[in-house]
Amino acid sequence: MKKLLLCIILTVAMFAISVGAEETVIYENDFSNPSTLSDFKQYRAQWEIKDGGLYLTENLDPGLNVASAFSHIIYQSDEVLTDYVAEVDYMNIQTSGGIVFRSQQSSVDSQDSGFYGYLAFVANDAAKGAFGCSTNTGTYKGNINVGKSGNCNIGSNVHIKVIVKGNDVKIEMTNIDNGKTVYEYTYKIGTSEYDQVWNNGTVGLRMRAAYTSSNAYSAGNAYFDNFKITTADDTATTTTPPTTTTPSTDTGSTTTTTTPNATVTGETIDTSNLVTVYENSFDNAASIADFTQYRGTWEVYQGKLYLTSAVGGQSHIVYGGDMDLVTLTDYVVDVDMYNIQTQGGVIIRSDYANVSGDTDSSIMGYLAFVSNNGNMGALGAGKADGTWLEGNIKVSPVIMSPGMNIHMQVAVKGTLLQLTITDIDTGKQLWTWCGSTSLWSSGSFGFRLRGTTTSAGLSNINNTCFDNLVVSVYGEEETQPTVVKLTIGETVGYVNDVAKTLDAAPIIRESRTMLPVRFVAEAFGAEVKWDGATSTATLTTADTTIEITIGATTAKVNGVEVTLDAPAFIENSRTYLPVRFVAENLGATVAWDGATSTATLTK
Repeated sequence: MKKLLLCIILTVAMFAISVGAEETVIYENDFSNPSTLSDFKQYRAQWEIKDGGLYLTENLDPGLNVASAFSHIIYQSDEVLTDYVAEVDYMNIQTSGGIVFRSQQSSVDSQDSGFYGYLAFVANDAAKGAFGCSTNTGTYKGNINVGKSGNCNIGSNVHIKVIVKGNDVKIEMTNIDNGKTVYEYTYKIGTSEYDQVWNNGTVGLRMRAAYTSSNAYSAGNAYFDNFKITTADDTATTTTPPTTTTPSTDTGSTTTTTTPNATVTGETIDTSNLVTVYENSFDNAASIADFTQYRGTWEVYQGKLYLTSAVGGQSHIVYGGDMDLVTLTDYVVDVDMYNIQTQGGVIIRSDYANVSGDTDSSIMGYLAFVSNNGNMGALGAGKADGTWLEGNIKVSPVIMSPGMNIHMQVAVKGTLLQLTITDIDTGKQLWTWCGSTSLWSSGSFGFRLRGTTTSAGLSNINNTCFDNLVVSVYGEEETQPTVVKLTIGETVGYVNDVAKTLDAAPIIRESRTMLPVRFVAEAFGAEVKWDGATSTATLTTADTTIEITIGATTAKVNGVEVTLDAPAFIENSRTYLPVRFVAENLGATVAWDGATSTATLTK
């Protein structure tokens, strides 16, 4: 439910502290995989990953009051981080929460402010942004700056971004839902009495569990999403005067850059395995009989589809034949677009039943298109009220020129929307982009063209045309096995060759390999629950439930009692279970390498 919500890329650079083309991802987590919680260390409360977000629970350390306690969770970096960009979506905000940065990983403790670094955060009242700092003893030193109230409140979704390089810090907070700036502040470290100077350190997140004066409860309600740390060699650190750009009210204009209508997730859509469900080479007039035309006339001429007249600025044509195609959810549209002039492109996920000719933008779906001046690619959408989505979802740099022949591939899968543009004449890929957006979930396909533009003499009428339309769905994906490797005495394990930190090392007890069960269980998609009253661990998947009680020689698998090869036990506050029994009952195979004391589990 979260991936529908939107990450921010600001329309205009308000300062010259910006991330350039050379950025490298240090760490990225969309919190879709519960096992990635092991990448962090938790303090003062339990955190959990569920439904694609990182939540703070009400399970606090003994003696803490949920009405006032803060908790922090720190990314366990393998290297010392210095200059970087950290960003996260803080969703359904209730009270204070935000990004910890330049946190002294080795010093972090369970004090209220024991994050030992800086904090860029939404304030207690959820109405403004602020910037503060921890002391070198783990207490809060104070707020370096507090912004003005406005543009967010309880329940808002806010994107928080921190850029830190040398002694320069820039903080940007933007309301995801309306694109308004919540807080923006630049600072030179060492210039405030409330500044404990931190020159390097890792990144984390902090959240207040509740704020009783407004009945705001973060625990189980607010969450973080789309956490990302990047570095850029060409990040500038000087400030420049702000510039402004007004998003165009013109339907689908690309006079502005990206507005906050999509989340860049780092994911892409694999279109290598497709099954064709519809083709149209526009060989004759009857080939568009299943399409409905709006605000103009579309005709087939010499094996291609043209717009021959337009009413108003834009005309669209949408497929309305086979209802199975009209209501497609996840699919890909490929088409050739010849002699591009001005704005036009491919409609996808169009709500055909409600498409009309009332406005230029009553396409009721997404549009992958060429810009007004014919030199950029873009993604946008018509909203359910017939107006254009504020700004555009994404706009490319200059990649084309009028008169070019291009191939467009538009793919939708879940909340992901992807556009790839290729030069037909040279075969060169000009641009590709993928992001997550939630406006339309299913629907038909079609085309839209602007008749003429007001400058440069560009006109699509009888000039730009479409050919070789192919609509495909995704073929069945091969399930890749999950491989977990654990070595006796080592606190680093591997899941599909990715290093993960265990909270305790595997050990051998009575000739049996034992380990903290949560690491393996969650790697294989099992949920782990602990019942302290009965000293019982319960592992649950869609079709298997395993119950193991500390010290018992038997366990229950789907209610059936089974003999254990070694009893479970607790050591150093960690519950150890026999790895082979757990793995095999979760459907995995276990191989043992005596030379390296390594167990390999494969499912």
